Amino acid sequence: MTAYSTLTDQELTKLLAGNDNKAFETLYQRHAEALYLFAYRKLPVPHVVEDLLQDVFANIYRNRASLSGIGNFRAYLFTALRYRLLNELRNSLLHAQHREQLPTETTAEAPLRYDLHQLEKAFNAALEKFTERSREIFLLSRRDHLSYKEIADRLGISVKAVEKHMSRSLHALRHELKDYGLTGAGCVALAQYLLR
Repeated sequence: MTAYSTLTDQELTKLLAGNDNKAFETLYQRHAEALYLFAYRKLPVPHVVEDLLQDVFANIYRNRASLSGIGNFRAYLFTALRYRLLNELRNSLLHAQHREQLPTETTAEAPLRYDLHQLEKAFNAALEKFTERSREIFLLSRRDHLSYKEIADRLGISVKAVEKHMSRSLHALRHELKDYGLTGAGCVALAQYLLR
C-alpha cells in the first residue's frame, strides 16, 4: 500500500495521470490551504476565493493526463490561481467602468466625475459604518498593505479574527455599494484606488 503523504508532487501527478483519486486528494490537501491564504490576501471575499480554488483544482483534474511534464507543481498551482485572480479583478473593474460610462443626457466626461465623486462619498460613508476595530483592520490591510498576520500581531488578535473582520467589512461594502454595480472584487479594487 502506498503512503501517499510521503510521495513528492511529481510522483503524485504521475499517479493522478493514471486516474488515482487518492493522489488527487493528497495534492489538494497538501496545497489548498496555502493557495486559499494567498488568494484571500489578494481578494478577501471567501466565496469568490473558494470558487477560484475549485476552478484551479477542477482544471487540474480535467488535465490530469498531461501533468507529468510539470517540474514544479506548487508553482504551477500558484500561477494558475494568480491568473484567475487577475481575471476576476479585471472583470469586476470592467463591469464597474461599464456602469460608469453608460450614456447620460449630459456630456460623457461630467457624469464620470460625478459618479466617481458619488462612489467615493458612498465608500467613505460605508467605512464610517464599520465598527472601530473593523475600520482599523480594513485600513491596515487596504491602505497600509499589511498582511493579516502582521495586523494580527500588531493588534494582538488571531489571524482568524482579522479574516472575520475583513469578510464582514467587504460584505458591508458590497451591500452599501450595490447600486453602483460593484462585485466583491470591484469593492476591493475601489478600496485600493481610493486609499492609495
